Amino acid sequence: MRIKAYGIKEEGGKAEPFYYERNVGSNEVSVKIIYCSIARGDVQIISNDWGDTKFPLVPGHEIVGIVEETGSDVTALKVGDRVGIGYQQEACFECEFCKSGNEQFCALQKVIGVDCYGGLAEHIVVDNRFAFKLPPALHSVNSVPLLSSRVTVYSGIEKAQLPVNSVVGVLGVGGLGQLAIRFLKKMGHQVYAFSHSPQKKEMINQLGAEFILSSNSDSLSTLNKKFDFIISTLNAPYDMDAFLKLLKPQGKFCIVASPLIKQPIALGLLYDYAQRTIYGNYVGSCKNMTDMLDFAAMHHIESDVEVMPFSKMNEAIEKVRTGEVKIRLILENQE
Repeated sequence: MRIKAYGIKEEGGKAEPFYYERNVGSNEVSVKIIYCSIARGDVQIISNDWGDTKFPLVPGHEIVGIVEETGSDVTALKVGDRVGIGYQQEACFECEFCKSGNEQFCALQKVIGVDCYGGLAEHIVVDNRFAFKLPPALHSVNSVPLLSSRVTVYSGIEKAQLPVNSVVGVLGVGGLGQLAIRFLKKMGHQVYAFSHSPQKKEMINQLGAEFILSSNSDSLSTLNKKFDFIISTLNAPYDMDAFLKLLKPQGKFCIVASPLIKQPIALGLLYDYAQRTIYGNYVGSCKNMTDMLDFAAMHHIESDVEVMPFSKMNEAIEKVRTGEVKIRLILENQE
């Protein structure tokens, strides 16, 4: 089938009409795109910040749409189903990682921006195992941000295997951090949120967390060895040592975003009278995604969003690039 998309031909370029051919394979579905987010990650892909972007690029790695066609071997989905699609679109389902339920580590995986085209288009064709049926309780437009970065947060938290009522911290309270607070609160933990912005205190409190001013070193030092778990959602440089000191001797530090420059740490904080753990988390498995969507539906966890039409896609990209948007920006396909 001939797909109308909006491609970017060069690093930092503008989106413009772009067409490509893509047939529906036996295990694939064609999805009519209704909503597609423009996230900070998309802007970084457009700017080729990680050095692996393939041009022409069709950005958009958080997608909600309606199934319009199914391949001959597809049984889990049918025409008319409402589905969400994230960053990963394919895996081999035969390697050691796929067989252990960790498809996100498959060496043959295909992801948007590097191996395949994304959601800034009228349609997308994807392996049906990466098109996730949305629970009825979730609203389409507010679910879009759950489909990539939010599953990264959820699966990173799940990996910590925290007992109920753990003392946990969220570092950075942008879109990722706000969802992390909501997930952790509904999981039954005592949640603190670290931000350099006093203006975010009211919002943080409304989400159910206690505000901590991250730039106040005196306040931080009073919290040494208090936390079972801290998750960092920051993509700007910060003093990691200051937060490692806040962990209990067997505390865990999860990283789901990072600055583009290297971060120094004092390795002694990991083992000196301690057994602390630092780990990263990359998206999530198919099971992580399904579990996260079910959890979000059960606890009414969705994202606050700003909606703009596809026709204003370049304006939307620029707003995200310059930091004008404080909540997730979603493009609506009105054609």
